[in-house]
Amino acid sequence: MTLGVEAALADLAARVVSYQRCPRLRAYCEQVAHVKKRAYKGWAYWGKPLPGFGDPGARLLIIGLAPAAHGGNRTGSVHRRRLGRLAYPGAL
Repeated sequence: MTLGVEAALADLAARVVSYQRCPRLRAYCEQVAHVKKRAYKGWAYWGKPLPGFGDPGARLLIIGLAPAAHGGNRTGSVHRRRLGRLAYPGAL
């Protein structure tokens, strides 16, 4: 992978995290981060869209759209629990 690809992916991740063109998405992320589940009251929530991760040279790309209210919106990372350990054992 060239430095140009790495820079482009870093730029894309920054653009995803700072995405503002969907007011409903932003309002939802911020609302969930502010009105927390009781189990996570003491947590500092991420409260922003989640950037992707993985091998930039992979032959398969999986794109998902889900609120991840008290998962990714809380941690800032995708699939950190059981599914993540199963699907991405070396990545977490």
